[in-house]
Amino acid sequence: MFKQFGENNSDIHPRTAVSELASVLTELEQGDFASRWETAKHIPDFGDSAIACLIDLLDKNVEDPELQWFVARILGQYHHADAVMALAQLLQNTEDDDVAEIAAQMLAQIGPQAIDTLATLLESQPSRMLVVSALSQIQDAAIVPILLTVVMDENASVRRQVIETLSRFHHAQIIPALLQGLADLNAQVRQVAIAGISYRAHLLQEQGHDPVTLIQPFLKDLDIQVCQTAALALGRLGTNVAAQALRTASAEKIPIPLKLTIVQALGQMGNDQSVQVLQKLWPQRKSSLQVVDEEDQTLAAAIINALALNRPTDQSTQVLIHCLHHQPMSDLALQKSIASALGQSGDLQAIPELIQLLGTPDMGVRLHAIAALKQIAAEESYSKLQALAADNTVEKEVRDGVAIALQEW
Repeated sequence: MFKQFGENNSDIHPRTAVSELASVLTELEQGDFASRWETAKHIPDFGDSAIACLIDLLDKNVEDPELQWFVARILGQYHHADAVMALAQLLQNTEDDDVAEIAAQMLAQIGPQAIDTLATLLESQPSRMLVVSALSQIQDAAIVPILLTVVMDENASVRRQVIETLSRFHHAQIIPALLQGLADLNAQVRQVAIAGISYRAHLLQEQGHDPVTLIQPFLKDLDIQVCQTAALALGRLGTNVAAQALRTASAEKIPIPLKLTIVQALGQMGNDQSVQVLQKLWPQRKSSLQVVDEEDQTLAAAIINALALNRPTDQSTQVLIHCLHHQPMSDLALQKSIASALGQSGDLQAIPELIQLLGTPDMGVRLHAIAALKQIAAEESYSKLQALAADNTVEKEVRDGVAIALQEW
């Protein structure tokens, strides 16, 4: 019945349409969850004429939150003022969290047409978080001045959502909110403010603010996650000044999670300045008696990943070679990672180093070196290997590795 109505409703007599709508609404009202789910799919086929009936169902069934949930979900498909108003009233009046949440979601789905109504709902403290969440889903600059009215809300979750949403817009009026977020007592609010400043760096610069100066102090925040957010934000800025700020922080005694995040941020930059800092962070043994701990190994692996990440430069190849010769300890996993990173660089200067890696007894390291040689320059590498295979002055271990490489080629 529903399919036939949806396909050709113009041929059905108005009285028949009304009768069918009444039947469908009765099934929606009295059915179980599965029945309601199927029935709800077809009600929009009846057009705007169903809105008043749906609103009547809401008013009559205040003690049936499941039905109200379905009705709200249906109303969200109508871009009609009556549907907006009904959803707003439902959001204000319901005591069921699921119903309130779906009402807010549907208002967000309706979009710009619901902005004014949502703005009035911000005055209601109990539903404010849901309203802010709904507004945040609407991609329209009209929400900016509305959200600014609750940027100092007593609820930290509201403040966090507001600042995170405002950060999407390139409007000078959001700057005070971002700066205020930096001073917030709540760590999550500080995090979104820091991230927002990095995303809107040009906007702040236009207004006379230096993003690095604003973010750098938070590398020493009492909350480690704020520190990590600051490091990633500086990495996102990608400037030499930002890289220097990360270097300064990494030179101090800091927790290993923060140091790893700094390495990640430097890898994200992918420029010569960040590569230099990564080299300075490389853990090296000062003597054969020095004990190498797991943190050094973890840091070394992270640095290799960072050097291989994003826009490798000639300098990154040189640093990878430096890392290969100055490992905290002879580590097969590191050697494999360095070989792969050198292969990704595509830099011809890595070929001799990879050939030397063929002399490593471990077959896994040799296979990584072979793959990297093919990736950089297959023909040139193969020619070099053939020449080395015939050279008796080459160390036996390397000749053995070369022979394996030629077989695997």
